[in-house]
Amino acid sequence: MITANGQMGDRFSFFESDLIAIEKWKPKANYEIPFFITTNGNHTTPTTLGEFTNGFPDFFSLDTGNLVNLKNVSKVEIGSYGGKVYFGETDIYTSVNKLNSALLPDIIQAAKKRPNDSRFILGTINSQPSLYPARDICFVDMCSPKRNYHVPRFHFKNSNGEVVLTFRDCKEAFPYLFPATPSHFINLNKVAGFNENSFGAVIKFKESDYTCPVSQSKFRMLKEYLANN
Repeated sequence: MITANGQMGDRFSFFESDLIAIEKWKPKANYEIPFFITTNGNHTTPTTLGEFTNGFPDFFSLDTGNLVNLKNVSKVEIGSYGGKVYFGETDIYTSVNKLNSALLPDIIQAAKKRPNDSRFILGTINSQPSLYPARDICFVDMCSPKRNYHVPRFHFKNSNGEVVLTFRDCKEAFPYLFPATPSHFINLNKVAGFNENSFGAVIKFKESDYTCPVSQSKFRMLKEYLANN
């Protein structure tokens, strides 16, 4: 969750039914990522392993550059160098440093006693944006899917993908959202009304002080929708 002053808050997820709008956001010079406005605050996709750790306590850094879903570990190999952890009946593994290899039995046992995570994460697998069960992720590392971007990548038992980074991907994942402007997708179920002006209109939403513009051409479509629903 991103608070009004731009700082990270202490909420890390939201219900899809709480979604009001998605905007383009530039947290730093080279990045442009989705920004989710919801009735329980503002959110964005995790762009670092640290942000991912905050939201997913079952994941643990066993070695430099990885975060492991300890609940999905099925086999452990320990050696003088450290070790490896495997997932399910697959050959997928990631490394464990020597220090953490001594702690593995205890931290895996503790993780498996916690309730299963019922949340989904917005990601792209094989160029297909969708909501994927967080509980199915084996481990997370970092990748560079395009120039200047270095973001989390999710490894599942049969595939891998990365966090959603583009506005177009969000539209594919949430096809019911309405394109109010080239930089705003909105949830029509959350629209409370609008204030019209010479340039178009400003949309108001239920359960929120958030407002957003709508282009003149889209405004005609919006008024027709509101009149019939």
